[in-house]
Parts: sequence; C-alpha cells; structure tokens
Amino acid sequence: MPFRKTLFWCHLCAGVAAGLFILLMSVTGVLLTYEHDMQMAVRNNAKTEYNSGNSRLELDRLTEIAADLSGTRDGVSLSIDRNPNAPVLVQKRGRDVILLDPYTGEQLDDPARGMDEFFSYVVRLHRWLAMSGDSRDTGKAITGAANLIFLFIVISGLYLWLPKIWRWSFIKLNLFFRRNLPTSKARDYNWHYVFGVWALIPLFFIVLSGVIISYSWAGNLVYKLAGEDVPQRRGPPPQAIADLDDAGTDAAITLLSQQNALENVLAGEERKWKSVSIRLPETDETPTMSFALNYGSGVTPNQRETHIYDRANERLEKIETSDEASLGRKLRIWFRFIHTGQQYGLIGQTIAGLASLAACFLVYTGLALSFRRLILPLFRRRKTPA
Repeated sequence: MPFRKTLFWCHLCAGVAAGLFILLMSVTGVLLTYEHDMQMAVRNNAKTEYNSGNSRLELDRLTEIAADLSGTRDGVSLSIDRNPNAPVLVQKRGRDVILLDPYTGEQLDDPARGMDEFFSYVVRLHRWLAMSGDSRDTGKAITGAANLIFLFIVISGLYLWLPKIWRWSFIKLNLFFRRNLPTSKARDYNWHYVFGVWALIPLFFIVLSGVIISYSWAGNLVYKLAGEDVPQRRGPPPQAIADLDDAGTDAAITLLSQQNALENVLAGEERKWKSVSIRLPETDETPTMSFALNYGSGVTPNQRETHIYDRANERLEKIETSDEASLGRKLRIWFRFIHTGQQYGLIGQTIAGLASLAACFLVYTGLALSFRRLILPLFRRRKTPA
C-alpha cells in the first residue's frame, strides 16, 4: 500500500478514535478564551467606598485582614490594582478569591463568583474530563492521549493536503469556502480543507504545547533540546531564616512597615505598573517581602518584575525578571502561555480561540466524512437484493 494511502487511513482512524475527546477539548478551549479578562472586568465593577477624600488602608492592616479571612498566610497573596476604585484581591491556593474594600477592609460580594464556578468546571472538563478523586488520573491520561493523537492528525493532515503538483487552481479550491456545492459530502470536504489550512499553524502550537503540559517527558524534552539539565522540584524557600540567625536570637530587629516597604519599591519604579501582587509574609517579623509588579494582564511572566525587599536593612535586595531565566525555562513558559494565546495578549487569545473553534468544525466534518466512507456502505450492501 502506498505511503500516502497508509497515512490517510491512519489519519482517518485516529480522528475517529479520538474525535469526541478532541471535540470536547476544542469546545472548552473556545469557552476559556477570555476567562481571565472577563473575570477581572466583572470584579473591577465591585462597589468600593472610594471617593477623593478617602485613603487606602495600609498594607499591614490589609495583610492582617487577608490572613484572618483565609485562615492562613501560607500561599496567600494580595493584588492591589492601580485603579483606586478597584477592590483588593486576596488569592489563596487554587482558584479561590476574596475581594476586600481597600478603604474599609470589609469583604465585598464577588460579582464574578458564579463565573468562577462555571470556568472552574470548564477547566476541569478540559484537563481531566471533570473527573475527581482517583479517577482524575484516568481523565488526565485520556485527554493527554487525545492531545498526542491530535498532534499526529495535524501533522499528517498537512502532508495529505500538500498537492503533488502545485497549481493555483487546486490550491484555491482548498483555501476558500465554495458556494453551491452539489452535495453535503462536497461541502464537508471543502470545509475540512479550508478550516484545516487556515488554522494549521496556531493549532500546531496549541496542540504541541498541550502535549508538553500533559506529559512530563515532553516537558523534560524541552530542557534537553535547549541543552540543559531538567530542573528538580524544590520546596518553597524559607523566608530570611538565615538573616535572623546572622542577627542573633537576642538581638532586637526593627523592621520597616510593610506599607513603607511597598512605597519604597514603587518610588523607584519608573514604568507604569498596572497592579502589584504581594505574597503575605509568614509572620509580621519576616524581614523580606516579595512584590510582583505587573505591567500587562498580570498573567505572563514577561510582563512582570518581582522585587525582593529587605525590611530589616531597608533596601532592595534584587529584582527578578523572566529575562534571567535559562533558555529551557523560557521555552517552557512560552509553551505554557502559547497554549492559551495569552503570550501575545488579546490578539493571541483571539487567534487561539478561533483556532479552537476551527478544530470543532474539523472534528465535525472529519467524522461526517468518515461516516459516509465507513458506515453508509454497510447499509447499502444490506439493501442490495440477492
């Protein structure tokens, strides 16, 4: 059997086997296109006690309130928006969010709570088919395998589309939608080719990044291709324990307030930041604090700078940026955010969403064509008289 024909049947069988799972991930991908932007737009409409005569509560007080409401300081962060009317976001581990009035410290009703629940379910559906408990690994294995099969479908589809002889008359037929086609089969062929060609490049990177996210071996391969050793997982670094030891247990340490530390960080900032995220210190006596200044959406690391401030010595220890990361780490982060399109802002998200929508039509037309090729002939044989 010629290679092209063999590849076609592999392409068809792969699509039939994983089509429904690919369709599910594509539909949920479309729904998640503007998840973060929609949530932030709704939350910024929460009513606060802002007026020109009020002043924000100091960071020290906001930290106390956030710790009390969260029940812990571990893994909790505050996000303060530059917009004076925007609420303060208290982010706990996972997707839990609490809104605070920056002027009174009162907890606000979250207008995006219902939206959070909806998107949380869609994310679970997208990642592991909304399975829970021990079944989550099974769901994750299924979506990972579907991603891997989809990558083969995309690559083989490109090869099958390439014409043996390059003629504009042939290429034009597969680049644009055609009207007045004689049958639904001809329409499905036309749609399958057109959606496949126009969505090929974004789909390739979305699916490839999905494979890298799904499988540790694929993620490790990124580091190896960059000529680096795979980084080992490390626990959270202890916050300035060494600083306390060096100072001596009996020595009295005077710490700059959290509010003054924040003001010192922002005073030396020339760029126009949009929000600042503060990781809650383990205790009020913790000398160092982390301030992440966001210059864009606050999602991608390339739009963020992390300022590590030493309150004991009242000095900025260092500024961490994504530029300092190794090539392997940069590639890993790039693949993470190219999957959602957030790497390139709203334009990238829109392209990713349209590519996911195109994948829905690819699955539909592919399954429809497979049904006509594989199933309909069986019914015709039964109707044929002996």
